[in-house]
Amino acid sequence: MIMMLRRFAAVSILLSLALACSKGGAGIQEDAGTSGSGGTTGSGGITGSGGATGSGGTTASGGTTGSGGATGSGGTIGSGTGGASGGTTGTGGRAGGNAGMPGTGGNGGTGGSASSGTGGSPPVGDSQSVLERNKHPSRDGHFVQPTLTLANAARMAIDTGFNASYQGSIWNVPLYMANGPSNKGAFFVATIDNNVEAHDETTGALLWSTSAGPASRVVPCAGGPYSTIGIFSTPIIDAAARTIFVVNAVGPTQISDFLVHALSVDTGQERAGWPVSVKAVIPNFAPAKHNQRSALSLVNGILYVPFGGHWGDCNPYQGRVLAIDIKDPTKTGNWQTSGERAAIWAPGGMPSDGNGVFAVTGDSSRNPPALHQPEAATTDSNAIFRVTGMAIVDRSPANYYYPARWAAMDANDLDFGSNSPVYIQVPGSPHVGYVAAPAKDGHLAFLNSKNLGGKDGHIADILFATSGMSTLTATASYTTAKGVYVVLTTQGANRCPSGGGGVAVVAVSVPVVAGVIKPVVAWCAPLAGERTSVIATTTDGQANAIVWYISNGRLVGVDGDTGAVVAAPTATCAGVMRWTSPIATNGRIIAGGSGTLCSWSVH
Repeated sequence: MIMMLRRFAAVSILLSLALACSKGGAGIQEDAGTSGSGGTTGSGGITGSGGATGSGGTTASGGTTGSGGATGSGGTIGSGTGGASGGTTGTGGRAGGNAGMPGTGGNGGTGGSASSGTGGSPPVGDSQSVLERNKHPSRDGHFVQPTLTLANAARMAIDTGFNASYQGSIWNVPLYMANGPSNKGAFFVATIDNNVEAHDETTGALLWSTSAGPASRVVPCAGGPYSTIGIFSTPIIDAAARTIFVVNAVGPTQISDFLVHALSVDTGQERAGWPVSVKAVIPNFAPAKHNQRSALSLVNGILYVPFGGHWGDCNPYQGRVLAIDIKDPTKTGNWQTSGERAAIWAPGGMPSDGNGVFAVTGDSSRNPPALHQPEAATTDSNAIFRVTGMAIVDRSPANYYYPARWAAMDANDLDFGSNSPVYIQVPGSPHVGYVAAPAKDGHLAFLNSKNLGGKDGHIADILFATSGMSTLTATASYTTAKGVYVVLTTQGANRCPSGGGGVAVVAVSVPVVAGVIKPVVAWCAPLAGERTSVIATTTDGQANAIVWYISNGRLVGVDGDTGAVVAAPTATCAGVMRWTSPIATNGRIIAGGSGTLCSWSVH
């Protein structure tokens, strides 16, 4: 472990941004629906002396209240046992798919793990900890922030007193734990140079730094927009175990392995029995051919690590999901695609409805067989699979989906796997939940999460952008009084209500009409610079919805119902990488830039 302090080295570039927005809707296809299923699982408890009982995580509307956490034992940080998982799955929860959000625990409580519970939307007072990409296992990117009202958004400004600097850049998303080291709030970053660091939430001061070893300096295949391959994916934190899981490529020359680490959030030290060598547990794994780009998932005690390829595709390789039992890392499982390539690489990661994860694959070798039949194991490209337990895939139509146009997608590099889907719930519709899955060719499919439907088995499919290399994004979702929205970014936004085109943020509303969902493009807002991804905040789960993103280094906030700009502070954050998104916590928006975290709040 390397311990060091680094000085703040922020670089500001002032760039102008012309923002326009519109409202309205057009264009739909087909039908479906859900009734929300879900409350969250509370996991309370505290670690203080004697430990007061933590309050259980509340459920979504209609759900049953989680039972309180067990009394924490001990009097020092880390010795408290934390609460037992409480709360049964509620039914009729509001939309938003919040699988297993942390409970609100007593003072100093660890909160729930990042994996328990199913469905539901964040209740008022949703924990401020951000333990994984897009906040919840559903990957909804919805953050409850009571102070970030539409009116206050206009007063957002950079926090000049916050100096969290690090070496290199981050191609993932920072995390936040409310009761981090010394029971104080801390941000966690994982860099492309293989450093994992914890920073004080108030000052940005370095609390600890750990090196995962030398990163690879030999970029395989056709190169790409990076010169180093270290930690690409967004880590995940198990709050109850006070452990952050992170995966790095091993260098310093050609990639020789990938290591899965379990580090103490308090010290950065490796947990006993870790790291796990991917090469050692997956037979015939070719490290130099693979990359680990997609965010990690933790569901029901199983850590899921997806793999794809590199920029330019170092054939041959296969899309894979490695599963590790976090209580016993010697227990692992591995699923791989049947055909060549079919990478699982979308940076936003694999969403969950509480039962495993949904993995989306990319193109095959562009010389596909005549048939695409996952049940016959001929090829697994441009498809969605439910992966459960120790990386188990049930090859029945209920557990996979692929569009009829899959061969054209293969042939033209229009892969499904370039985008991260989101699990949502839509009140008043006939299905428990949906997987909303965008593809590179501008299609957004809505699938019954309980029955993915096999070939062309979508409930609805909408064309929200032009075909042709247009969409690479992490998807988010939120709910207002007007209904459920799915929001994402694209290069070819020519389906906007007011026309236009180019790179934009697109919001698709999901109304229920005559008992079925009828998705429609609701509004668009321009995006400049790198194709970053979006998040959403509300003040109580529905009110004051704001969609946030980084555009040409500037933080932009738009009204979640109309797309109208409500915040555009002038200060910039240099080096925010493609496909990354900010996070929201304690009234602040945080983004990872080149060498520093950037923070904005109401001033």
